Amino acid sequence: MEVWESALRECVSMPVLLWLAIKDKREMKIRGAALVLAAVFLLLAGSFGTAAAGVRVGGALFGVMILVFCYFSEEAMGLADGIIILLLGISFGLYETVAICFFSSLYAGLTSAALLIFRKAGRKTRIPFLPFLLLGYVTVALLLHSV
Repeated sequence: MEVWESALRECVSMPVLLWLAIKDKREMKIRGAALVLAAVFLLLAGSFGTAAAGVRVGGALFGVMILVFCYFSEEAMGLADGIIILLLGISFGLYETVAICFFSSLYAGLTSAALLIFRKAGRKTRIPFLPFLLLGYVTVALLLHSV
């Protein structure tokens, strides 16, 4: 991917993920209109990428798998989180989406462990996941640009 394509993709997708992360942190809920707007911009951002169709289909299947998990786990992870992961999978492909989810889960797990250790939260305390998804996205973007 050319540098300008990558920069354009980041300039479109990062503000959207930041906006969603702030909404998730404040309200712990993402409404349908916000998801539709995010879908438009994330799919637009994905159009600047060079991921092959098969990789994008794999990303979509990964996103569907996460959505199924969200549904059957009684929303231990919110459906909006799953929808955003599905959109990332379609836009950026399987490999980047799995890496984003890996780093997001790592950061969320470390934060949860710290909250439990310092007794700031209990086992059933819900934390918003989209801020960690943004952090995972930034991590993957930095790793891709540094290689």
